[in-house]
Amino acid sequence: MSKPPTPAGKKAAVSPELLKNLPFKQRVALMYADRLEFSVKRHRHISYRLEDAALATDLGEIFSKIGLEPHPQPDQAVKVLIHNIIKWVDNSHLVMLHFKPKFTDFNLVHLLREVKLAAPSVQLKSFIPVFVVNISSQKQHEVFRLLGGFGIRAACFLTPGAQNENNIEEILSTLERYGKVMKGELETGRHRLTPLDINLEPDPVHTGKYKQLLAKGEELMQAGDYEAAINSFSEAIALGPNFEALMERGDAYYKTKAFVAALADYREAARLEKSVPDPYAKIGSCCLSLVKAAIDSDGPAKAQQWFDTGMKYLADAAKMVMSMEQANQHFPEKLPAVPYAPILAALAESDVRGLGLKGIEERLNALAADVLKKTSMQEEAISDNSADTRIDRAILLARYRQYEEAERIFRSVASEDPVNTAAAFNNFAIELRKNDQYAKAFDIYRELLVNDIPDRDIVVENMKLAGLRHAAALKAANRHDEAITVYRAIMEYRPKSREWVLCELANTFLEMQDQARAAFTFMEAIYVNPKMMDSEKFAPFRDLASLRKEMMKKLLESEPGQEIR
Repeated sequence: MSKPPTPAGKKAAVSPELLKNLPFKQRVALMYADRLEFSVKRHRHISYRLEDAALATDLGEIFSKIGLEPHPQPDQAVKVLIHNIIKWVDNSHLVMLHFKPKFTDFNLVHLLREVKLAAPSVQLKSFIPVFVVNISSQKQHEVFRLLGGFGIRAACFLTPGAQNENNIEEILSTLERYGKVMKGELETGRHRLTPLDINLEPDPVHTGKYKQLLAKGEELMQAGDYEAAINSFSEAIALGPNFEALMERGDAYYKTKAFVAALADYREAARLEKSVPDPYAKIGSCCLSLVKAAIDSDGPAKAQQWFDTGMKYLADAAKMVMSMEQANQHFPEKLPAVPYAPILAALAESDVRGLGLKGIEERLNALAADVLKKTSMQEEAISDNSADTRIDRAILLARYRQYEEAERIFRSVASEDPVNTAAAFNNFAIELRKNDQYAKAFDIYRELLVNDIPDRDIVVENMKLAGLRHAAALKAANRHDEAITVYRAIMEYRPKSREWVLCELANTFLEMQDQARAAFTFMEAIYVNPKMMDSEKFAPFRDLASLRKEMMKKLLESEPGQEIR
């Protein structure tokens, strides 16, 4: 006799004997399919984060079999996690999170406070925290009551070292209890969470005096008063070590060239936020800055050690970005707008050209080329971001002789925000000078000086240096008339120590056999600095002294009795 058909909407019952012989994942999926029916219909999606990768993978398969759409999550920075928790619960996801604090002063309660501060109206009923710890039932009850203050309706306690099968069943049992609570079917008891009056004010490191000190430090940084900024950030850190304050103070130390102190702050920041590339990139930049200092004070061996350490941290930062991109390839919104921005900044700061250490330039160049290649695919994102990130990329492009693309970016930054004109053009000209592109650098400086810019005197001196090198190259190519034009252009801006520019111009006239103009120009140089000929710097211009003496002799021949000096 045939069995009657199963009524529509009902699942066919599976005998205990058959269940017993099924593979574990299939067995628990069948066991809990009916029990979790309410949760599946209510949510459909579950976003979860567990430290145990094997457990997370097995759960993903079982959730799919039950009817939930699983979204396993990678490790995330706290700020990103806060944003995502709000997004998940707003989108009616079930959320299961094992939050393993990276530092002692920020635990799950701190995280939940930050979530509620970021979105006071957010409902956390579907947020289920996961704890991997051995605690008593009484302690669990206390935790339930505490979490209830945030509107949480269930929590999951896993046994450390237990087999995955046991922990999977505990997680599924927790979801079953959650469903019963939400349906109002569970009697008031230890599983029902009683709301408490939770103080949602964040810890001292997140409010009041801390925020004031941090804001003050940032203002001082903008004003260039780095020593005062360090004091302000130090006061904030004294209230409690904090990633943001440590990074800010590290930046201030870096600006004052206190690289060892900056290194200490960046390392502590990296300890607090292990999944963020920024401190690793800055550590790399610090180490490469210490390479230059070590060349003079400690010798090549120590310099090589700093370089190797710096390269390791830069490579670690790059790997971290790649891991972030892989883990979030289906969730690009979770990534920073320009993931490689901190590495671009570090590489733009890290110039080791001309130090004479074998192979270091090649290794750094290879990393820079790889980062430039990867960021070329993010051009649109970079173009929509801060001027600093765009300038960093343009500096690297110029350093590696991709001048056309670099100039396009620099000009774009300058045209969109005149405040950044000086920084953009000056950085471009510096890279051109370091690559011996003195003619182009000279033209860029002159174009920059058309504007009303800060630190104008410094730019004039840089323009003078580039112009002198450019003119020397023109003279070497027997293009003396063009060199004269360059010297005269330099003089238009009345640079410091311009007597030496006049000497170069006089020497050029002398090389052209134009003794009259050479003598006249040299006399102008003496007028600017009467003691010029007593300087060791005058040695290359002794022919001008001879010319002056000869010209004076001719003049005095018409006035007998005068002494020639």
